Amino acid sequence: MADLFTIRDAQENDLSVLNAYNYQEGMDAFPSIENIRVAVNSEGEIVGYLRLAFSPEGIAHVNPVVTYPTWRGYGVGRALMDEALERYGELRFVARGASVGFYEKLGYAAIPWEDVCLDVAEDCRVCTLVDECNPQPMGKKIR
Repeated sequence: MADLFTIRDAQENDLSVLNAYNYQEGMDAFPSIENIRVAVNSEGEIVGYLRLAFSPEGIAHVNPVVTYPTWRGYGVGRALMDEALERYGELRFVARGASVGFYEKLGYAAIPWEDVCLDVAEDCRVCTLVDECNPQPMGKKIR
């Protein structure tokens, strides 16, 4: 399936597309393209993306990973997560409750809230949908 899309760094002209999708999904706009990787199809259209935040200790935190609905089931989210894990050796994030099974299939496991970067965990603390989302901190380390 990897021949269906490629992964690259986000470019400045991608920001409006990313933020339009963030808005549609009820997420805040990205202030910049820093630490964002995008999956693009053969026409160069973005089909998914992943943004990283880094803790003061330098641990990579996914915040968020998104696959466009029409591209779910084609391995986009998995490829973005696998690439980030390979690059940084460890990933942490907060999964929406409904997504926990997907991440467990990728080998991620529950971690304590205190192991999640405060900036990432804060999103859940102030979110009005936290009860319906049922967020779960998760992580995986390969190095």
